[in-house]
Amino acid sequence: MDQRDSIGVGENVVERLRRTVREARRLGFDIRQEVLSGQQPAWCEFGGKRWLFIDASQSAREQTESIEAVLANYRAWEAGLASSQTESVC
Repeated sequence: MDQRDSIGVGENVVERLRRTVREARRLGFDIRQEVLSGQQPAWCEFGGKRWLFIDASQSAREQTESIEAVLANYRAWEAGLASSQTESVC
């Protein structure tokens, strides 16, 4: 697959990451970058805020893919479609 196919014509991986982070923030998430030591990126809600945790040791492409997967999980949860395997971690 050509890189342009996976990230969009004219959009590099850093632009895609920025766009994805903006989308997460638009959905009400605060973003935390932590070294997750093998744990999967995830979201949770506590203290009246939604948090999205991404692995700071990942590349920009991996972080983007992780955020996209977490947001898909959140949307499924919000729609009441999430299975017990895809619920938030908190």
